[in-house]
Amino acid sequence: MIIVIEGFDQAGKKTQSKLLRDFLKTKHKKSVTFSFPDYTTPVGKEIKNFLSGKRKFLPQVIHCLLAANRWEKSKDIQDALSKNYVVIMNRYYQSNLVYGTVNGLDLKWLENLDMGLPKEDMVILLDVKVSDSFSRKKQRRDKFEKDKTFALKIANTYRKLAKKYGWYIVNASQSKDQVHQQVRNTVLKRMK
Repeated sequence: MIIVIEGFDQAGKKTQSKLLRDFLKTKHKKSVTFSFPDYTTPVGKEIKNFLSGKRKFLPQVIHCLLAANRWEKSKDIQDALSKNYVVIMNRYYQSNLVYGTVNGLDLKWLENLDMGLPKEDMVILLDVKVSDSFSRKKQRRDKFEKDKTFALKIANTYRKLAKKYGWYIVNASQSKDQVHQQVRNTVLKRMK
């Protein structure tokens, strides 16, 4: 099973992925977490350079690189699934759909970039208010995270695509324990 945790910057994706993994361990379920972008790979290093402003790419190129980054890890994802691991994704291709759409790219074109990757079983959107995201992280914002107008477009597009694709939405402006409770309950319902 693949569970995707999505959301804007500082929504708690990393925290909730870890809490979910710890919770699944109490249920005797093996799990593994993948985080995207994965900056350790060759393509991931190019993405990091772009996000930090050291490289410039057209929107089509960066979104192709983001997809290529997931393809670099596809064998590892398949291996985990073949060993009956629950795969937790701290972002997956859904964020490419959101950011790409806001960057003016065609949704169908973006969907095709990841056609053939292992398919998710569920997506949980951690829906954080932009004001909360900005108050949680003062420094080290990448180029996408610095612009509040862009951030509002991202948050609204996440909500719009969540409705379109049937993603579960959790209010991520609550305490991390409240968010975890909702994530956990959502996952348990889906696993039954």
